[in-house]
Amino acid sequence: MIFTSSIFAADNNDTAALTMDIPSICKLTVKRADQSINLLQDASGEAAYEAGYVDGAIARPTLTVDSNTSWKLSVKISSDWNNVNGYQKATGDLKFKVTSSSGKQTSFTDFLPLALTDQEIASSSDGIGSSVYNCQYRILLGWEKDKPGAYNIIIVYTLATK
Repeated sequence: MIFTSSIFAADNNDTAALTMDIPSICKLTVKRADQSINLLQDASGEAAYEAGYVDGAIARPTLTVDSNTSWKLSVKISSDWNNVNGYQKATGDLKFKVTSSSGKQTSFTDFLPLALTDQEIASSSDGIGSSVYNCQYRILLGWEKDKPGAYNIIIVYTLATK
């Protein structure tokens, strides 16, 4: 009997497919949004009334936008000022401004009154990464109308893909 030694070599290839679905994704980060403004009975409170307004802290709030597609950043009042001693402060007494120049901004380059409906701050037809919008509030004051008390209002920021 004769045995023949043979080495067999064979190529064996196979393929695999990888599929990844990326949806429209956006992320809004809101930092330092809550503020408390206290008008003490001293020269600063009197000066604010004389000026007709008081400004909130600069860069409060700070809004950071991330989106992988077209997007829109907006702001609105969720619920109006609370009633203080029978007085309802006007919605428009709260004004808002973006103090930084992040680009893609479409409004609020100066103080504008906020409303109970969405108002666009910035938008783009492209994605964006870590775009920061530093903002500031201004509250209108009037000696004859703004009674002593604690005034509260709720503000909503929305980032949506288009």
